[in-house]
Amino acid sequence: MTTTSDAALGAGTLPVFRPGRRSRAFAGVISLLALLTLVVDLAWAIMAGQFFLLQLPIFLGSLFLLLFFGLGYIINPPPWVGVFALSLLYFAQDFTLRQGLVGGGGTDLQSMVKGLIAALLLGYGLFNGLSKTTRHPVLGWWLAYALFAAFTASYSSAKALGIGSGMALIGIALGTAQAASRSEKGLAAYWVGMYSAAVLASVLSLILLATLPMMARDLADPGAFRLRGVTGSANSLGPIMAVGIIIGLSMFKRAQGAWWKRLHGVFILTLLVALVLTNSRSSMIGAVAGVAAVAVIRRQQGILTLLMVALGASLAAVTLLIPSLMKNLAALVVEFVSRSGNVHEITSFTGRSDIWVASVKLIQAKLWFGYGLGSVRVELPKVFFDAWGNTTTTAHNYVLESMISVGLVGTLMLTVVFVMATVGLLRFVGSAVSPFRSEETKEWSVCALRCIMMLWVHSLVERAFAGTAAPSTVVLGLCVATYVFVALQVREAGQRRMARIQALG
Repeated sequence: MTTTSDAALGAGTLPVFRPGRRSRAFAGVISLLALLTLVVDLAWAIMAGQFFLLQLPIFLGSLFLLLFFGLGYIINPPPWVGVFALSLLYFAQDFTLRQGLVGGGGTDLQSMVKGLIAALLLGYGLFNGLSKTTRHPVLGWWLAYALFAAFTASYSSAKALGIGSGMALIGIALGTAQAASRSEKGLAAYWVGMYSAAVLASVLSLILLATLPMMARDLADPGAFRLRGVTGSANSLGPIMAVGIIIGLSMFKRAQGAWWKRLHGVFILTLLVALVLTNSRSSMIGAVAGVAAVAVIRRQQGILTLLMVALGASLAAVTLLIPSLMKNLAALVVEFVSRSGNVHEITSFTGRSDIWVASVKLIQAKLWFGYGLGSVRVELPKVFFDAWGNTTTTAHNYVLESMISVGLVGTLMLTVVFVMATVGLLRFVGSAVSPFRSEETKEWSVCALRCIMMLWVHSLVERAFAGTAAPSTVVLGLCVATYVFVALQVREAGQRRMARIQALG
C-alpha cells in the first residue's frame, strides 16, 4: 500500500520526502554558507586586520562547519557535484576583476578564492576519482603529470601560484577519471556544464563592455580595442569562446524542438560576437580548423574537400606563374591577418619569435626539471624585454611553457596524454565501423575531437593547457575523459564478444 501511494506522488515529487535526500541537501546548504562566510572573513582580515579577535572565531567556526558537513558531502556527493566543481573551476580559473597579474607571482584575495575552488575539486576527486585512475593508461599518465607538476611547485620562484595551480591540476586529473567513469548522461552533463560556463562568461563580458568599456578592454594592447571581458586578457577569453562555440554546435544538433534550437542559436551568436571582439586569431583559426578537420575525418565532405583541394591547387599554380598576383595576394593576406598591416608581424608571429628565443635560453639552463610550476611569469621577464622595456609572462607556446615550468620530464608526460587522446579520438571518429553505442556518445566524441584539434592550433602560439592550470587544461581533461569513456565501452564490448565465443566453443 505504501509503495502504491508513493508511486502516486510522481517521480518529480518523491525525492522531497526522502530523509536521505533532505539531509544531503541540508549538508550542502550549510557547507556553501560556511564556505562563503570563510571567504568573506578572509577578505575582511586582509582589509582590516585590527579586528583579529573577532575574525579568528568566525574563521574557526566556519572552517569547522565546512569540514564537518562538507567532508561528508564530498565523500558521498550527488552526481551534479563533480560537474559543478569542474565547471566552476573552468569559469573561475581565468576570471579576474583586476588589470594585470599579481606582482612577482604572489597572491591576493582573488587568487586565494581560486585556490579554495581548486582545493574543493581536489577533495572531491580524492574520494570519487582516485580509484578510477587505473581504468585506462592515459588516466595514469594524466595523474602522474599532475602530481609531478604539483611537486615542482616546491622549488618554484612563485610558490604560492605553483601550489594553488598544482592542486588544480591534480583535481582536474581526478575529475577527468570520475567523468570518464560516469554514464552517458553523466559525461554529457560535464560538456553542458562547460558550455554553460562559456555562455555565462560571454554574456558577462559583453555586459561589462557595455557598462564599463575601459575595464572590459585589454589594456596590454590598447590600440586594438580587444575584449578581455571578465578574464585576464583577450587571449584568455578567446579560447573559452571558441570552445563554447564548438560545444554549442553539438548542443544545437542535439536540441529537441525549435525553441531550444533558437536559444542555442542565440548563445552561439553571443559567443561568436565575443570571440570576434577578442581578436584572438589563434582561437578563431583553431575553432575553424577543428570543425573543418573533423568534417574531413568523418568523410562528411568528401566531394567538397576534393573541390577545395582542386581550387587551392589551381590558385597555387596561377600565383606561381604570375608573380604580381602572388604579391597582391600576399598583401591581402597581411592586411586581413595582421593588426598593424606589417609583414613582420606575421613572420615573427606578433613578436613571439623573440620570446621563443629567450625561452629556449631559459630551458637550456634547467632542461630536465624546469624552474617549477608558476615560475614562467617570474623567470621569463628576467631574460626578455623589448626596446621599450615591455616584457611577457608566458612563452606563447605549450611546449616551451611546459619545458620552463616542469622540464623535459613533465613535458613528455603531458605530450603523451595529448597525443594519446588525439590519436584515440581520431581512430574512433574516423572509423568506418562505428564504435559508438549511441548517437549521443558519437556526438560528444566528435565535439571532443573538434576541441582537441582546436587546442593543437591554439597551443602553437599560446601556452594553452601547459604550465599553470587554465581553462584549456579543463578542456583537455574532458577530451581525455570522453576518449576513455568510449575506449572502455569498446573494451567491454570486446570482452562480451569473446565471452560469447568461448561459451559457444
